[in-house]
Amino acid sequence: MPLDSDVAILGTGVASLAAANLLISQGISVLLLNPDRDFFLEDSELPLDPLIYGKLSAQKILRNSPENALKFLRPDFPGAIEYWSGTTPMDGYHDPSAPHVRQRGRLWISSANSSVQRPWEALEDFYVEASDADLHPQLFDDWVTIQRFPGCSSHSLHMKGLFVPKLCDVDTVRYRNGLLEFVRERLPEEKFINGVTQLEWMPEGIRFHSDGTLKTAKLRKKMLAFWTPRLTPWILYQAKTAEIKPKLPIGARLWEDWLLNSREAPDPQTIGTFNNMIVWAHSEGAPSKDSPTPLLAILRAGPLIQLEEIHLPKSGGISSDSFKSLSDLCHGFLKWESFSIRSLKTRIIFEWDDEVKWLLSKSEPLIEVIPACDGPLVDVVRVARSACEPILMEA
Repeated sequence: MPLDSDVAILGTGVASLAAANLLISQGISVLLLNPDRDFFLEDSELPLDPLIYGKLSAQKILRNSPENALKFLRPDFPGAIEYWSGTTPMDGYHDPSAPHVRQRGRLWISSANSSVQRPWEALEDFYVEASDADLHPQLFDDWVTIQRFPGCSSHSLHMKGLFVPKLCDVDTVRYRNGLLEFVRERLPEEKFINGVTQLEWMPEGIRFHSDGTLKTAKLRKKMLAFWTPRLTPWILYQAKTAEIKPKLPIGARLWEDWLLNSREAPDPQTIGTFNNMIVWAHSEGAPSKDSPTPLLAILRAGPLIQLEEIHLPKSGGISSDSFKSLSDLCHGFLKWESFSIRSLKTRIIFEWDDEVKWLLSKSEPLIEVIPACDGPLVDVVRVARSACEPILMEA
C-alpha cells in the first residue's frame, strides 16, 4: 500500500519535522502525521531557555551556549544558519535572511525588596560554580547592573546582578519554516498528512481518518509520538485503553510572549532576567541598535496548570497579574513613563522531571512516546535526534 512505511511520526511542531528529516536522509521510509491542519499552530518552541525555574547550574548554561546550538541545529537544516557573535556589522554573512544563532550575555538581577527574583545567595553560589566551569561570570552592583539591562533608563535603584557573557537565542520562526518546506519537498505528498483524526493501531500497523477518509498503513519498525500538549487527550486515552500507566509531566506552563515598542534603544548584546520575565532586543537576523522602531521582547512565565486544564483557551491565562508584571518592569524598573504593546502571543509548554521515553502499546507496532519535545528550540531538536538514534542503529 502507498502509505506503508518503516516509521510513522506523529507530532505538531519542529520535533516531528527534525526526526522525519533525519530519518529520510538515511534512507528510512517515513509517514508524517499531524493532528492539526498545519504545523506550528500550537507554537510550542521558544527561541531560548528561560532559565527561570530550577537550580541554575553550569551544565544548563553550557547547554545554552552558541556552540551547542549550532552543533544541533546546523547538521540537518537545509541551508545556512548564520551566527551573530555579539557585534553588529553584517559583513561576511552568506544569507542575511537565514535563521540566526545569536550570542548574547545573560543578566540576572536581584533586589532586596522583591520576593519573586532569585535570592542573591543563590546567584552567589552559582557564580562560584560558573567560575569553576570557566564561564567567566561577573558580579555587578547598582548603576553598572542597570545600564546593561535591555531598554533601561538611568536611575538609582539599588540592584545587584550576575552576568554570564556567552549564551544564545535562535531565530525560531525562520528555522522551523525552512525545515517545514524542506521536509515537505522530500516526502511524497501522500505521506505528509495534516488533519489526522481517530488514530489507532491495528496488527502490524495503524489506521486513521484524514479528510473524511479512512486510511491504513503497515509499519515495519515503529511509530514515534512526540508528546506536546496538543496530543495529550489522545495519548491519555490510548494509555487508558491499553492499561498502561503513562509517565506524566510535572504540569504545563503558560508562557506569554509580549512585544513592546521600546522607549530606549535596547542593548542587543544582553538578555535580562527580571522577576519571572526574560527581556531582550527583538530582531530578525543579526541584532542592531539602529532599528528604526526598537522592539523589546518579553517572555513572561504564567501559572503551571494541570493536564486536564490544558484544553482551555490560551487567552484565559492573561489576567491583571500579567499587566501588573509589565508595569513593574516598565514603570518600576526600566523607569519608562509609558509603554505600548505591539503584540501578544501565548503558548502552553510542558515541564518535565526527565526525558524518559515509554511505550504506548504492548504489541506490534511499538508506539513510542517522546517527552520533552517542546520548549527551547535547541532542546527540541536534540530530543528529536536522540529519539531517532535507535532506529538509525538498527538500519
